[in-house]
Amino acid sequence: MITETIAYLETNKAALGLKLVGGSAEFQTAVEKGNPPATPAVYVVEQDEDAGPNPVAPDVHQRVKAIVGIVHVVRNVSDAVGEAARKDMVTLRASTKAKLLGWVPATGCDPYERGRSHLLAFRDGHMWWLDGYKTEFFDRSVL
Repeated sequence: MITETIAYLETNKAALGLKLVGGSAEFQTAVEKGNPPATPAVYVVEQDEDAGPNPVAPDVHQRVKAIVGIVHVVRNVSDAVGEAARKDMVTLRASTKAKLLGWVPATGCDPYERGRSHLLAFRDGHMWWLDGYKTEFFDRSVL
């Protein structure tokens, strides 16, 4: 589902006004270097999975709740207090939400719903924000 979400956002990059779409490896590089090489940017990362009980022993058939993190990064230094960056972030998050909310990330997954969101960082004129998108799917044994 991560690969499919990255591909979907990449396909819609121009419509979203994005300069960069990446995954976990690109996110790590951006964090290690301090900021992404271009903005606005989004990174799609695995955030959480929680498998439910197995009601069909001896086979394994578990419903898994997953959260995919969408890390948004904008940069706007046109003011000293960050209000311009905040406005850019609101716009980027709204356009990303319009594309992802209700979209089915992979065969067998439920459509994306919104999860928790929060500010990750505000430094060097860059604002980093994480939006969680929830989905559920089944893991089944293949033995």
